[in-house]
Amino acid sequence: MKKGPKIIQISGIKGLFLVAFTIICLGAGFIVFPAKVAMAMWNYTVSTYFTAVPTISLWQGILLWAFTALSVYLLNHKKAPIEFKQPMELSDEEMQVLMNRIRMQKQAQKLNAMLLKANEIKVIKKEEESVKEEENNQTSNNVNEKHS
Repeated sequence: MKKGPKIIQISGIKGLFLVAFTIICLGAGFIVFPAKVAMAMWNYTVSTYFTAVPTISLWQGILLWAFTALSVYLLNHKKAPIEFKQPMELSDEEMQVLMNRIRMQKQAQKLNAMLLKANEIKVIKKEEESVKEEENNQTSNNVNEKHS
């Protein structure tokens, strides 16, 4: 069951403003802010350790950030850390194995419940027997006291 692409409908001026606002926010969050951080780091490092190297502006910070991000992406040619895949369907054999495991778990739960109930019954019987023994002891003590 494959789903087709999702369609986004933009209606009116408000919709266009919303799209523009979203694009601006994404640009600010993923381009401008990291570029400002890269620029600040560059300028601090240069002013502290190297006096002959000039400081950079925001546009040069954007280029520095783009160069850094592209270098990391290209040098890290391993598998991407985030992948988007559609979940694969289970085959009939895998589905049968899964259903068998579910049935076994249900049976095990029923057996565990039965065992717990059986243990509760035994405990109750033991308590009843101990209560009867205490009553018998009391009556015999009372009888012994009357005889003496």
